Amino acid sequence: MRHYLKVARENKGYTQRYVAEQIGISQNYYCDIENGIRQKELKASTLNAISRLLEIPLEEMISEEEQLCR
Repeated sequence: MRHYLKVARENKGYTQRYVAEQIGISQNYYCDIENGIRQKELKASTLNAISRLLEIPLEEMISEEEQLCR
C-alpha cells in the first residue's frame, strides 16, 4: 500500500476520483495505484502528475517508491 499517497490526498481533502480526473486516469486505476495492486513501479509521467497535484516533492516520492520496491 502506498500509505503516503493516501495521507497526502486526504490532507488535501481530495477524493480518489478527483485525483484520478486531475491526472487523466480512471478512479479504479488510481485506487489500484494507492493500494499497491496495479503497479509495483509507477511510470515517471504518473509519478510526476501525482507529485504536482498532491504537492509531494518528487524526491520524496522517489524515496517512498524505492522503499516499496525492496
